[in-house]
Amino acid sequence: MVVTSSRLAAVRYFHEVKRYIESQKYDDVEILIAFSGAVQDGDEEYTEPKLNVRRDGSHIAETQTKAEFHENFNVLIVAEKYQTGFDEPLLHTMIVDKKLKSVKAVQTLSRLNRTCPGKEDTFVLDFVNSQEDILAAFQPFYQETTLQQEVNVDLIYQTQKELRGFGIYSDTDIEAFAKEYFKRGKQDSKAVGRMTSVLKPVADRYNQKTADERYQFRRQARSLVKWYGYISQIVRMFDKDLHKEFVFCSYLLNLLPAEAVDMVDLEGKLKLEYYKLQKSFEGTITLQEEKGVYEAAKQKGAAGHDPKEPLDEIIEKINEKYKGAFTEGDRVLLNALHAKLITNKKLASMAKTSDPQIFTESIFPKAFGDAAQDSYMEAQETYTTLFEDQHKYNAIMSALAEIIYRELRKQ
Repeated sequence: MVVTSSRLAAVRYFHEVKRYIESQKYDDVEILIAFSGAVQDGDEEYTEPKLNVRRDGSHIAETQTKAEFHENFNVLIVAEKYQTGFDEPLLHTMIVDKKLKSVKAVQTLSRLNRTCPGKEDTFVLDFVNSQEDILAAFQPFYQETTLQQEVNVDLIYQTQKELRGFGIYSDTDIEAFAKEYFKRGKQDSKAVGRMTSVLKPVADRYNQKTADERYQFRRQARSLVKWYGYISQIVRMFDKDLHKEFVFCSYLLNLLPAEAVDMVDLEGKLKLEYYKLQKSFEGTITLQEEKGVYEAAKQKGAAGHDPKEPLDEIIEKINEKYKGAFTEGDRVLLNALHAKLITNKKLASMAKTSDPQIFTESIFPKAFGDAAQDSYMEAQETYTTLFEDQHKYNAIMSALAEIIYRELRKQ
């Protein structure tokens, strides 16, 4: 199993692995991919059934992927789907190219712990997580594990209240959907159409909201579905209306269109000159025999689309291509330059009236140069390496241009 960081990464892994198999003329290795929905890569749109093909040319439906992998295939490339809850005793090797944390790390790596005759060991090749990361993730669950505090059922009701505050759906919508969904007897072929017609006006009201309101609504709806599904397994819930709302939101989320994401494109802006593959650890991770404590779910703040800082993402991308790895000092430098540029009113005005290419190539370089020069005068020792290394200078400038443009357009 190959665990990738995104659906797009999974699709690209699939094509590259398949190309390699064909170039090496292997006739005993067959690969499958598992991901949800459709993925756009350039002009091509990919789905799981479209990519998964048997030797006879027939396509494999999503419901058939698990059985086909067990019977006829050797490699499974996944993106979130099958990363947890996938029970395949024959699974022996896992290649990880995704950051794993806490219980998700335990759930993912534990796909390998099923036993079967002839399976005497397992193997993990991890390109992203360190020994310390995995040890920290597994330790709380090694011996007896207790919750840090009682499960807070009120989180569901608080989320429900916030969802209603958007004015996108009401009790009337839920009852209309539930009337069809929970109808006694066998559903006919038009049942899905009738349920969709109930949800259509709700989706229309959703589409009239701002991009940020749509994001926050989807985020809260996913939280309600996730928390209800979790809490209802360990606490008896006697709220019939809440259960209806849970089912309603589950179906509504599948109907709502996904937002377009502005990707940070560094293609052509950074040149790969050095690449080093270094083994950081090989061996056994030894857990301590002690009781673990797991922190229960709690509500997150409403602000922000991603808890991960954009600068962290940029540093990771640059570190993959830049010949000298960024230090903590470089992180301070990068944040300082970001703070100067994001408050530049003239730059903000130009960002709102320029397209990305003009801003990145014609407007931003001068503003960046001025900010870098001012910073150098304030702390020469910190910024000396920036001006001594042209590759580093260009990498930071290009990366920041993408983020600054995106953030200024949102102001």
